[in-house]
Amino acid sequence: MPTRESDRTDLKKAVREYQYDGKTRGHNITDGEVEQIVALYDRYEMDRGVPCDDLKGENLPDTLRETIHKAYAKTQKGKSLHQLREGLFKGVDLCPVCGIDPATELDHHLPQSEFKPLAIHSRNLVPMCHPCNHTKRDGVDEGGEGFLHPYYDVLPDLDFLVATINVDAATLVVSFSIDPMAALPAGFADRLITQMEALNLDARYQQEVNTYIASHAAALHLAHRAEGQVGVQRTLRLQARYETSAFHRNHWRPTLMRALSELDEFTGGGFAAVLPIPDDMLDDLDG
Repeated sequence: MPTRESDRTDLKKAVREYQYDGKTRGHNITDGEVEQIVALYDRYEMDRGVPCDDLKGENLPDTLRETIHKAYAKTQKGKSLHQLREGLFKGVDLCPVCGIDPATELDHHLPQSEFKPLAIHSRNLVPMCHPCNHTKRDGVDEGGEGFLHPYYDVLPDLDFLVATINVDAATLVVSFSIDPMAALPAGFADRLITQMEALNLDARYQQEVNTYIASHAAALHLAHRAEGQVGVQRTLRLQARYETSAFHRNHWRPTLMRALSELDEFTGGGFAAVLPIPDDMLDDLDG
């Protein structure tokens, strides 16, 4: 969860009048207006990021709302709010939504075009990869049934992402979906399903599967030579545990590995057709 220690400092630093093309633009924020904006931040936190008209700040001066909105540009490198951006990306490598690509952009959970007073609110800014951020668009509605909030909508420690696998000749066919029967908080399953569809996550995960599985080919062949099917199952389960520790249990990688470990058609020898290794290389592995 991002800190809010710099709420007031950021507002005073970024919301100012300036001269452009011979005209005075922007807005010199007063201490009272700072407290009004911080009160909106408090409301946002109390409601856990659920949208409401109050968060649009329509009672605030237009110049104040527009200046805060434009202040988001100051989070870029070399600008006065760059430390806000740096703090949000600290410790975040992969996109928290898809778990595929690096997080390189900031998404406004509630869109800045509509919720202008929240444009530089740290807890409305979520690191994401470009594909997720570009595809997400607004992702909210007035009922609060849009995308889950990465900071507030905490998911329980149980499996809800499912990998369905078929071995077709030498091809691994995988699809990913949300288990609608998982014991998730009310409404979360439907929202996750909508999120997966909106971001095309099933297709994006499928594009990653073959390259990822190929990186484990040698380990699976070695395990099969040493212990047969049991060795392959053990290797896949161990990798699933490692990936769960490195990411989380519903990241697509451990989900895939767990499903493969339970698929007899794959662990019993089918993996060798999907991930063939020449005999001379296998001999080298034995050596």
